[in-house]
Amino acid sequence: MLEAEGVVVKLGADGAYVETKRASSCGTCSSQQSCGTTSLSQLLGGKSRPFRVLNPIGAAVGERVVIGLEEPALLRSILLSYVLPLALLMAGALLGSQMAPAGAAKDLYSVSGAGIGLVLGFAALKWVAARAGGQRQFQPVILRRVISCNIVKFVEDSEG
Repeated sequence: MLEAEGVVVKLGADGAYVETKRASSCGTCSSQQSCGTTSLSQLLGGKSRPFRVLNPIGAAVGERVVIGLEEPALLRSILLSYVLPLALLMAGALLGSQMAPAGAAKDLYSVSGAGIGLVLGFAALKWVAARAGGQRQFQPVILRRVISCNIVKFVEDSEG
C-alpha cells in the first residue's frame, strides 16, 4: 500500500478532504538547473489541493493522518490513463487512412481520424473514471492518525 501524510482540512458527507504536501526530489538533484520538471514545479508552486478520501476512523479537521492507496489500483489507473487514449488515437489514424478515397490525401484523413480517436479516448477515459471512482478499491483511505510526541526531559538540579 502506498502511504502519505496529510492534514484533514474539511469533512463532508462523502468522506474527509485531506491536503498533502507536494514532495519533490528536485532539491537534491544535480541537474535541476537544466530540468523541465524543476521549472514546472516552480511554476505550479508548492500549493496542494485537498482531495476526498474515505474516513473510516472518524478523523477530525486539523488532524494529521496517514492516507493509503493500494498499488494495483494506482497501476491500473495509470495504465488506463495512458493506454486508452493512445490506443483510440492510433485506431482512429488507421481507420481514417483506410477510409480515404483513392485519389485523396491519406495523411489528412489519417490525422483527422487520429484527432477524433484521441477525443473519443479522453471521453471514454472520463466515462470509465466516473464508473470506477465509486468503487472502494480505487479510493484513498485514511489509515491512521499521526501522533506527534513532544517529549521534554527536565534535568534535576543536583546542587543543593
